[in-house]
Amino acid sequence: MKRRCRVSALFLPLFAALSLTACAGEDAGEKQEEISQEIFQVTGQDERTEPENPIAIDLDTWEEETVLLTAGGDVWLSGSLEGQVVVEADEDELVHLYLAGVDISSARGPAIVVEEAAKVIVTLVSETENVLSDSPDYTEYEDRQACLYSVSDLTINGDGALRVFGYHEDGIRSKDRVRLLDGRIEVQAKGDGIRGSDGILARGADLDIQSEQNGLRTANQGAKGKGVVEVRGGTLSLIAGKNGIYAASDLYMRDCLCSVNSVEEKVRTEGTAYIAEGCMDE
Repeated sequence: MKRRCRVSALFLPLFAALSLTACAGEDAGEKQEEISQEIFQVTGQDERTEPENPIAIDLDTWEEETVLLTAGGDVWLSGSLEGQVVVEADEDELVHLYLAGVDISSARGPAIVVEEAAKVIVTLVSETENVLSDSPDYTEYEDRQACLYSVSDLTINGDGALRVFGYHEDGIRSKDRVRLLDGRIEVQAKGDGIRGSDGILARGADLDIQSEQNGLRTANQGAKGKGVVEVRGGTLSLIAGKNGIYAASDLYMRDCLCSVNSVEEKVRTEGTAYIAEGCMDE
């Protein structure tokens, strides 16, 4: 039997505004900072937004359906493509994609799919709007079911905007962790809006998600904080056909503004929810 959300806080009507506290009298803010450092390990590389000797690809002039990236490094993408961007780097290489006004529409499978890499960072270049969309046809990608899919850690940062349309299943999904650092991200998805199987960190990002399943979702439990969802700063607007936020482990929210409309529960966790007063709407 699934466990309901356990809230270590003062319970108010609809648990809309919860006084954030921590176990054993610890300061919850310090505990959340500890969680961020220990679990999500945000580095300078995650936050860097200036490319270093990037490879520049103008998708408007690209003659093939697939852009295949087989090595680590910085890649600057601009223009429109009816096809896919596929990352197949070595398992120890970092790939940094800069989206500078792209419109990528895939007729089969994800618009961007990371098949192999140590980590992928997607930077939304300032003053640009970027659009990713897939289609219902995932015949060749039955285990890669998201418009933006990664088998490894995925970080999205930058001051630009990203719109993701997941017409088949999820909008954004990683088998590991998803870090959303700044940026304006809008997701519409048939499945989950954003799914980080091992964890989700939203720090200073403005998220607008409409999904037929869960808005934010983690799936795995285990050591080293697997399944944690953390939202700190920024705004979060969720319209979900199931749960607004589903955390396989704990949930931490502070210094943010969250509006949730869901068919089932606004927040559901398999661990403990620490939600600061004023974060959640009524």
